Amino acid sequence: MQQENENFPSALEACFLIILLMGLELLFSSLIDSMQSVTGMEAAQLDGVVTVLANAVLFTVLLQYKRLSYGKLFHASGNRVSVTICLLALPLLLVLPALELSMGLITNFIENWIPVSATQQREFDEMMGGSGGSVITACLIAPVLEEMLFRGIILRSFLNQYSRWRAILGSSMLFGLAHMNIYQFVSAGIIGVVCAWLYDRTRSLWPGIFLHMSSNMFVLYLYQSMSNREVQTDWEASDWLLLLLVLMLAMAGIWLLRRLLLPGRTSANQ
Repeated sequence: MQQENENFPSALEACFLIILLMGLELLFSSLIDSMQSVTGMEAAQLDGVVTVLANAVLFTVLLQYKRLSYGKLFHASGNRVSVTICLLALPLLLVLPALELSMGLITNFIENWIPVSATQQREFDEMMGGSGGSVITACLIAPVLEEMLFRGIILRSFLNQYSRWRAILGSSMLFGLAHMNIYQFVSAGIIGVVCAWLYDRTRSLWPGIFLHMSSNMFVLYLYQSMSNREVQTDWEASDWLLLLLVLMLAMAGIWLLRRLLLPGRTSANQ
């Protein structure tokens, strides 16, 4: 199947796609809201169903319009998927703790500047509640579907129309805005930049999906563990040693990623 309409969507069209997806989610949510009492499914499970149905409709139309197969959407690289993931899994895991630490510090700064409202906090608590439905949605469904749209469709098109970093930053900003709150805007924007850079270098969604899933699982684990502890404000010697370890691991991960993915070197996208 030869891809068509490679320059769709543009920046403005991408905004309308995101709005359309939100509209589809609202439509399906209203249609199956009554199922909670009939099926006994929890709200988080229904949220996952709504997300899958809305994205299924959107991608059915998008892939037909672009004449793009799911195989090429997920992996347009000449390398096998297994090779790409095996090469990049270790350096990505090495970088992840420092990445999460950076996002956490920035988010804490924003929360001190703009305190989280009671409604917003309740939504975060429900999302991070740790129930089976919320875990599946946050750690499996959302990473796959979000990478498909924001990197597989939007970034893929942006790279054909704009300079590399305009495409990466523009798609990442849209990814952050789609979360509809200032707190997730920052963290989603940062993880979006890394996932976009990975896609640009590998032409595969799988490294970004791997990082996105790992990040969400890491955040969910931290949220659950910290909710049962008192917040510690004073740093001890062990905390500084842990920070040093995190930074050293990140430096090693970045070095490996540079070796694997930068031009002129052995690369996962050759």
